[in-house]
Amino acid sequence: MSDSQLGDYKEDINSKIFLSAVKKLSLRFPVAMISEATNYKKSNVSAFLKGKKPVPDTFLDNFLITYRLRKEDFLNKQLSDDNSIVEVISDEKKERKIIPLYDEAGSIGGQNMVANMDAVSQPSDYIDTGDWFRDATAAIRHYEDSMLEYPSGCILAVKEVKDKRLIVPGRDYVIETSEYRVTKKVQTVPGGVFFVAHSTNLDTYPNGTLIHPPFEVPWDAVTSISLVLGYVVNKNGGKVFYSNSKN
Repeated sequence: MSDSQLGDYKEDINSKIFLSAVKKLSLRFPVAMISEATNYKKSNVSAFLKGKKPVPDTFLDNFLITYRLRKEDFLNKQLSDDNSIVEVISDEKKERKIIPLYDEAGSIGGQNMVANMDAVSQPSDYIDTGDWFRDATAAIRHYEDSMLEYPSGCILAVKEVKDKRLIVPGRDYVIETSEYRVTKKVQTVPGGVFFVAHSTNLDTYPNGTLIHPPFEVPWDAVTSISLVLGYVVNKNGGKVFYSNSKN
């Protein structure tokens, strides 16, 4: 490849927008994470970052959607020091945090709490959380519609609570017992013998009865409880990360 061709790629408008967005985000994600989020090979992502290949429209669109950015915000930005971008995203320079993904049983809701204890106790895979959920201790596939905040099939990033006295009323938790795993909004009760697990889906049967009614969970039946930090969902060809930190 000639120097003139390389220069053309660096000046390509999509490449300029992509590199500007990376610098704006101060991304320290490995190439592998951008590759997974955009559905492009790691070798291509690395080439885009180094200015050795022009950035295609589909890649740029997936990247901007994933990180919730607008193309218009970067159209008039000027780039500088392209090499520093490659440095911070290099796979070799990034210490990755790997957490278990529990995918088989997922977290369920409502009254259909059928458990698969093999899946609850054994992770089906391990994933890289990148910089989005640094405090996460596990990732759990969420199913059903009792919690409207979380689309069915999304992956929840959770942080295990070691001291149950530190549960925050009104926050969302993944609750595990010997019989089931559920994702619910927790409301503590004076006395500390049990807590109430609430759904946010308030749909009712024709007679007015809640389809997902609140229920009591004895504290001594809880084997594990984890705060929901946020979730990851596939959207428009890429992965979008939503955090609960603003709640």
